[in-house]
Amino acid sequence: MSKERDAQDGLHSSLEREEMKQKEQMEAGAEAVRCRVCGGGPLHRWVHLPNMPLTEELHPPGYPSAPFLADIDVYACEACGVSQTVGERDLSPYYVDYGYTVGQSAFASQFMERLAVTVRDRYGLQPGFTVIEIGSGDGAQLKCFERAGARVYGVEPSASLCQASRERGVPVLEALFEPATAALLPEPFRCADVLLLTYTFDHLPDPTGMLEAARQTLHPGRGLLVLEVHDLYQIVQRREYCLFEHEHYTYWTEASLRRALARSGFRLLTSELLTEAERRGNSLLIVAAPMDAAHAPDGHTGADDRDAIGYVGFQAELDTGIAALDAFVAAESAAGRRVAGYGGGGRGVMTLAAMSTAGQIAYVCDANPALHGRIAPKSQVPITGITRLAEDPVDTLIVFSYGYMAEIREAVMKQPHAPKRIVSMLDLLK
Repeated sequence: MSKERDAQDGLHSSLEREEMKQKEQMEAGAEAVRCRVCGGGPLHRWVHLPNMPLTEELHPPGYPSAPFLADIDVYACEACGVSQTVGERDLSPYYVDYGYTVGQSAFASQFMERLAVTVRDRYGLQPGFTVIEIGSGDGAQLKCFERAGARVYGVEPSASLCQASRERGVPVLEALFEPATAALLPEPFRCADVLLLTYTFDHLPDPTGMLEAARQTLHPGRGLLVLEVHDLYQIVQRREYCLFEHEHYTYWTEASLRRALARSGFRLLTSELLTEAERRGNSLLIVAAPMDAAHAPDGHTGADDRDAIGYVGFQAELDTGIAALDAFVAAESAAGRRVAGYGGGGRGVMTLAAMSTAGQIAYVCDANPALHGRIAPKSQVPITGITRLAEDPVDTLIVFSYGYMAEIREAVMKQPHAPKRIVSMLDLLK
């Protein structure tokens, strides 16, 4: 425990120093801070969330170190339109113990299988095609590509997830991906057919450097870049503030992503690889290729007007959404109804962290056993298994992991004394 605490304290000190440096930079004038994507500016702040935690800093009760808390500020670049945070935090110690996985979800497993087969079939990839995944987690997605006939290789900074990947038979390099990391790839993967990043691209502080490394790593004639990020347009439409995280450096619309890809020598081929029903919650899933590749766009790309976000008024809408969540929980409690949540991952952690009524939520269920017995940072709400619903019944369940709503509802309703009301957080943010 002392080694873990020392590492945590060291991480906190590093993050706090960087936080102070960022504040000094912005106080000196936003025009002095350059866009991390295009190098231009100026940057205009349009999101402010005070005292927010890291999404995965969940510890057992009584853990001696307080969680890291700092403001989350998101800026839009006037030159290229990309929304982003400023500065760069060294999160490498944090990712060593990162344990997020969706392996318990049948829907997620179906998505991963469908993604692998669709990429192979739509682009005519032959048996033995090579796939690299950046942020490969426990290797589940790469295993799907392997079953689809590919040779696979992962890059993942979490030691525990790398171990899980190797146990699954998926080779992996334990590293936080940077442009220089491409040189560490095994020889057969230095001219890959597919480079895959699912919910990883927005975690990288240098997206332009990543795209340059991707262009150098992919086969110039047939290479495919598959990116899945959170859709900023949907975040704004749904007031989904929980997706603004310290771990995310950039926030993308399809239009801003297309422009960034073009600047780095890529052509966007499609934004409709899978249907919305097949994709995960708030998923912007695109396929791109080097400009000289043989692949042609299929015409399934959104209009540029989806990039038109109401930056000026969004903070008020965000605050209204949080107030609506608080009002719902307060009303349930006042009526004598107990409330619990479902989803101890990032959405749940960040939703609770901004609420003033989080202390009135009895517990949060999650299918991932690695989270059980831990406490959500800042809100201090305990995370448990789903059987807690039978052992300690509640009247109302708020589902934070709304992308898996159907399977969560089915699992919850099988529990004795299931909640009478199951509601998506998205319905409460309106």
